[in-house]
Amino acid sequence: MKLQHSSHLCVAPALALIFGFTPTAQGDQFIGFAQPGVPGKWALETFPVFNRTDNGDVRAGSNTVLTYFSETGFTGTQRDQLQVWVGADTGYTGANNTRSNGSWGVASPNVGLAYYYNVVQPTSEYGADDFTTFWVNPTLSLEFPNGNDEGTGYGAFANRYGASFSVANYLRVGRFAATFTPVGIHYAARNRHTTDLGNGDPTRLQGGVSLWFANIAAGYLVSDDLWLGVHHAYHINNRTASDFKESRQGKIGPAMTYTGFSKQGFYLSSNLNFDYYHSANLPRSNSLTMALVKFF
Repeated sequence: MKLQHSSHLCVAPALALIFGFTPTAQGDQFIGFAQPGVPGKWALETFPVFNRTDNGDVRAGSNTVLTYFSETGFTGTQRDQLQVWVGADTGYTGANNTRSNGSWGVASPNVGLAYYYNVVQPTSEYGADDFTTFWVNPTLSLEFPNGNDEGTGYGAFANRYGASFSVANYLRVGRFAATFTPVGIHYAARNRHTTDLGNGDPTRLQGGVSLWFANIAAGYLVSDDLWLGVHHAYHINNRTASDFKESRQGKIGPAMTYTGFSKQGFYLSSNLNFDYYHSANLPRSNSLTMALVKFF
């Protein structure tokens, strides 16, 4: 979406001061994540997000990455593993209160590094009632400017550098599994272009620090190939060092992971998120998020 020139002064400033986060800072956890990938293999991973607000605004995008999982890690065994990737977040936005038909864009070209370590190694056969394993997964992602100097649309305010860090965990006990990130942090540096907020003094806006808490996807193995459970996350956007207004959102809903195509190297997860809390400067919204992973 691109605003008409006559709307820049009244609409763009309001949006600029509220929506300072980008989709890569809002990623969900999925049941089964935070454990290693297939050793020595490349994979294509994409994470679609479909979001709609009560106002009728829509946002659809996906961070798609090409990634490699090492054969072994620092221990020289498969008790640990390294993962590297390169990718970009692309998508579409459309606002219900404008005459625009919406717009496509690139939000955040990104690279990343993840480490997996098996803290608790299983002592029983895979799938046994007492099968227990626990992995930790520190992850660092770096974002690069997208060249977009617009005040609205997909990728607005992502013409800057950014970084996020979190430590995810994977626990499985028998047929129960949980992937959980207690806390994560994202930093968005100052934009490389200026934005006119209507006061005749264009400024380079800074997103600053955003946080997320209790990002959990937990479930039960109801069949050999299907996990069903629940996902929850709580976000605090633009908390400090930011020119944008702080906003908060809590979301919860059903989660699933399907592994029936594992012989073909394909895995599918999804969450359906319902907004149970949002700050006054955010509209209520619901979203469908997915993770599609193909090893080759």
